[in-house]
Amino acid sequence: MESELSTETWTQIFSYLESRADLHSCLLVNRLWCRIMVKILWEHPFSYNMSNEKFKSILKTYLTCLNERSIERLEESGIKLIMFNNKKPMFAYNEFLRDLVIDSIRFDICIYNLINESKEEQKIKKINKKRRKFQEKSEDLKDIRKIQQKYSKEGDLILEELIKLICSKSNKIRSLSVSPCNMMDYMITLLKDENNYYFNNIKSFTINSTSKVYNSYEPIKVYELIFALSRVSKNITHIRVNNACQSYQSELGDSLEILLNSQTNLRSLDLEYLTEPVYYEPIISKSNIISTLSDISFKNINFGSISQKSMNSLIKLSQNLKILKVASCLNCSLLCDAMKQCSNLVEFTYETCQFGEDLDFLLTILKSSSSSLRYLDIFWIRDGSNDNESLLKRLKLINCISEHCTKLTYLKLRRLNSEDLFSIWYGCKQLEVLSFFCNEHSDWDDSLEDLGRLLPCTLKVLKIGHWIEMPFSAMALESFLKGCKESLKKLEIYSFKKLCKHSEYVSVLKNSGVYYELIS
Repeated sequence: MESELSTETWTQIFSYLESRADLHSCLLVNRLWCRIMVKILWEHPFSYNMSNEKFKSILKTYLTCLNERSIERLEESGIKLIMFNNKKPMFAYNEFLRDLVIDSIRFDICIYNLINESKEEQKIKKINKKRRKFQEKSEDLKDIRKIQQKYSKEGDLILEELIKLICSKSNKIRSLSVSPCNMMDYMITLLKDENNYYFNNIKSFTINSTSKVYNSYEPIKVYELIFALSRVSKNITHIRVNNACQSYQSELGDSLEILLNSQTNLRSLDLEYLTEPVYYEPIISKSNIISTLSDISFKNINFGSISQKSMNSLIKLSQNLKILKVASCLNCSLLCDAMKQCSNLVEFTYETCQFGEDLDFLLTILKSSSSSLRYLDIFWIRDGSNDNESLLKRLKLINCISEHCTKLTYLKLRRLNSEDLFSIWYGCKQLEVLSFFCNEHSDWDDSLEDLGRLLPCTLKVLKIGHWIEMPFSAMALESFLKGCKESLKKLEIYSFKKLCKHSEYVSVLKNSGVYYELIS
């Protein structure tokens, strides 16, 4: 019986399935579903967290897709892999690739293991012993270097043909993530070919610098790859720079300037683990390369020695900024002048150990974006302190949110007192989702009934978290739900201690008429 739904409709339906096990199950239903599932499953084959064995299995499948010319070249060089004797696969799996992640360590290990499988049994056992030792202690770099040296020529030839296979359909790839490694050499050669435009439809690009294994990789190669990419990829919307090695900072900054300047639709920039100014200054100090950005993320950045040139760039950026994410950064308070221009900010996420150190930074952003901010997520690690200074700083933050962030629809905070909720609900009357952790030292029982009656009529989802024991009684919870059941649609309770399904809290929730979830 022919399906009444089109392939495009089924693909859209299946896109909501997140579990690979579910996708595999659908693959076995019929031929139509099989074709759709194969395409979905092979869009991101190198992106999943998987064991070396599973990764090796994917490489085997890819190698069976090599054309006769590539196989002949490998066999002429003495490389006769087992999978070359297999039948051609039912699908050209490389044509489905949309997200390419080049992690050369993973590729090297698995390819050298494939070579081992084609060697004599005695040699296989010897190499497997070294491989197991490497897997048990990944930081021991001597073993991988020995394997690389022993099979360097064979491995390099396989990698070269593999890159050719991937690049042959690279115009379908949308996301590219690379680490400085030998595989980049083959990519550079192909990208320099002026008769072809490989990777010309990339939307997201990530450069990951470098692990200790490849610290010796030539910095000029990083420059060459990014420079070559800037020639063919003109529509990148998101760029991520992760963990820049000091030996690459000059080449990385110069090449990224060229790449960013070549883009016509760049919207998002992520800078992560660039702990010193020498790593991020070459990127953010170029005011002309960030004028189109609307989304920027800083993670593990130290702004302690930020230059005036970079500050001027950030001031210009903040005027058009829609999304700002700051996580585990140092000396954020030095950015206050730039943040005064965030009048169009819609979404702000902030993570830190103790927000008090950056209170001025937070208050500046919340005040400057008061008319535009809709999404606010402020997370700080619980330090257990209730000293007067900490309480005063938290009170300033809560009061600022209540007074200035009146148009918020989503709010997520950490460790609130019942008094904090009164303040937030009084000021933020457009909230639709509120998520917070209870401060166990607050008296929740005396406040929940009033909080239920004062709940903003727009609030549909309430997420309450606690650490050990419920900070309020079941009777207080019942009073709260009676007051707000007309407007509240969903209640989620997060707990590090699982609630018994027969507890009095569960009975109250079942009888409330409010949809609820208990998450531990």
